[in-house]
Amino acid sequence: MKKTFLLFSWVFVIGACNKPVEPPAEFHPKMKYINLDDTTVAFNHFAFFDLDGNGEKDVLFSTLFVGDPLYEQDKKQWLVTSSFNANLPVSDHETIPMLSLLDSVPINDFSGYHWYNASSIVLAQKIIGVTSPPYWEGEWKEAINRFVPIQLKKGGTVYNGWIEVSFRLANEMIILHRAAVCVEANKTVKAGK
Repeated sequence: MKKTFLLFSWVFVIGACNKPVEPPAEFHPKMKYINLDDTTVAFNHFAFFDLDGNGEKDVLFSTLFVGDPLYEQDKKQWLVTSSFNANLPVSDHETIPMLSLLDSVPINDFSGYHWYNASSIVLAQKIIGVTSPPYWEGEWKEAINRFVPIQLKKGGTVYNGWIEVSFRLANEMIILHRAAVCVEANKTVKAGK
């Protein structure tokens, strides 16, 4: 009896070890992808995008020159601006999160950021002083394939998405790679997916 039990146990263990275990497939809502063709925004240039194809521009990437006589410096700024029907997550310090691949873009506010429409946020800026050498500020100044989270509003619902961007300090430009917007309302999505 012991030999039969031992043999049965051994066969069970071998059978269990050989059986492939598949991880559960992670559900992700369907997305509409937009190729932004690596559009560049150098200083004094801009790029508008209609992300949901409804004929209205949702997001603007642009630049601005700001003179600051008090600190005797000029600022060359690169900005992202959302339309009235698009939200950006904005902190109390007027910044937006820089998402990595597969970071979540939630429906509700998240980790120090609140969704606001018609927002204009400085991503990076070059400070040019009268007596000091130029230097760069801004979390996005060295971004490589990072994601700007965005929400598009239609009626009482929102559609989450993202825009993939890089910043090149040497060329003083932002590069806009691609974007995506969820086709299902009120769904959390993953950046880059």
